Amino acid sequence: MIIIHDFRVPSEYTLSLKERLPEATLIPFKVEAPSVYPSIAHHPDIYLFKLSEDTLIYSPGTSERFLEDLKEKGFNLIEGEEKPGRTYPETARYNAARIGDFVFHKTSLTDKVILEKAQEKGLTGVNIPQGYSRCSILSCGEDAIITSNEEIAIESKKRRIKTLLVSPGSILLPGQKHGFIGGSSGLASDGKVIILGDPSRHPDGDGIIAFLGENTEGFVFLEGLPLYDAGGLFIFGKVV
Repeated sequence: MIIIHDFRVPSEYTLSLKERLPEATLIPFKVEAPSVYPSIAHHPDIYLFKLSEDTLIYSPGTSERFLEDLKEKGFNLIEGEEKPGRTYPETARYNAARIGDFVFHKTSLTDKVILEKAQEKGLTGVNIPQGYSRCSILSCGEDAIITSNEEIAIESKKRRIKTLLVSPGSILLPGQKHGFIGGSSGLASDGKVIILGDPSRHPDGDGIIAFLGENTEGFVFLEGLPLYDAGGLFIFGKVV
C-alpha cells in the first residue's frame, strides 16, 4: 500500500502511521515552488486528483522526481491544464472528490482535464458551491460520506449517498483557524478509511466512529492525536 501525504505532517503522525501500518510505503509530497498560500502549499489535494485506483491527474509543475517515482510503481499519470492559483478560488482547481460514479466540485473551477477524463469514464459531475470539495468530504466508500458542509450534504443525499453532517472545526491546520475533515483522511482500495488523528477527539466523535463502523470495510486511526488536515491522504492499495 502507498500513502501520499504532505511532507510537513508532524513526525508523531507519520511514526504512528508506520506503527499501525508497517507494510505501507509513505511518500512525502513536496512542491519546489508552491503557487498557493503557505498553509496548503504542499497539500496533495491542491495539485492531484485521484481519477481511479491507478490513475492520477496532476498539476503542471509537479516534481519530476515525484512523478518518476510513481511511474516506476506503475501509476498512470495525466497532466492537467493549469496550475493552482495563489488564492482561493484558483487554489481549488484539483480539489474535486470522486464518490462512486460522482465527482463533487464547483465545476466552474475544475481543471478541464479532470472534467474531460471524468466524462470519458462515464462519471457524473455534481456542482456544489464549495471549491474545496476533496477537503470537505471524508469518503467512506462509493455510497457514504462524512462532511461539515451543508450544501455537500444536501447534494449527496439527493443522490442517495449516506451522509453524516458534522460540526466544522476541531481539526488542526497550521496557519488557519481550523482544517477540514476530508483533509485528515483517505480511502484505501479495499474500502478501509485511514484517518490522521483520533476521531473521538472531535465534538461529534461518537457519531463519526459509529458511522464509520456502519459504512466502511474498517478504519484505522491514530489514537490520542488531534485530527490533522494534511490535504488528504492519497492511498493506493489495500490495508494489510
